Amino acid sequence: MNGTDFKKYIGENIAKIRKFRGYSQEHMSEIIDMAPNSYSRIERGQNFPSAESFAKIIDALDIKPVDLFNFPNEESDAKIKKEVYRKLKILEKDREKMVNIWLYINSII
Repeated sequence: MNGTDFKKYIGENIAKIRKFRGYSQEHMSEIIDMAPNSYSRIERGQNFPSAESFAKIIDALDIKPVDLFNFPNEESDAKIKKEVYRKLKILEKDREKMVNIWLYINSII
């Protein structure tokens, strides 16, 4: 992995977690005291945050630093997909649980 890919993956992970929390980029930039365009460049992988900004982002998102270093891995992704499918097949008979899972998935996507 090169430096460009590293910045891109970190930025994508920050954006995913921010969206999951329901925050806009503008809200995040206010919380961490950063210009909105600077924050946007971090999420797009064009810039990497300073140590101080990185700490502020982690605090604002209420996560552990390791949560941002979860990079894609095709082998583990295939295993996850297979396991999710297996568990959904088990739940197939429980409509209420299936609806709850569907609502949850829609809320994070």
